Amino acid sequence: MRITVRLDEDVYTVALALAQSERISIAEAINRLVRRGVEDRSSAAHDPLRKRTASSFPTSAGKRLITARDVEHIDAAEDERVFEPK
Repeated sequence: MRITVRLDEDVYTVALALAQSERISIAEAINRLVRRGVEDRSSAAHDPLRKRTASSFPTSAGKRLITARDVEHIDAAEDERVFEPK
């Protein structure tokens, strides 16, 4: 199904990072992220090792949340490596 949506910048950054790392289209990356969210939501309700963040996305207890800023830093570091003179 074709649809036009407006994504928040942080959501787009995460989807784009996934698309690039998996070498898939951004549409496929968004599909995977949405499916993962739906699946995690149903399984997290019964999993005592999972906790909910302020965004309501489940995370693993004791693990650090990866933010959009983290992704931006990774992207910048990768860009620097790509353009380093050899």
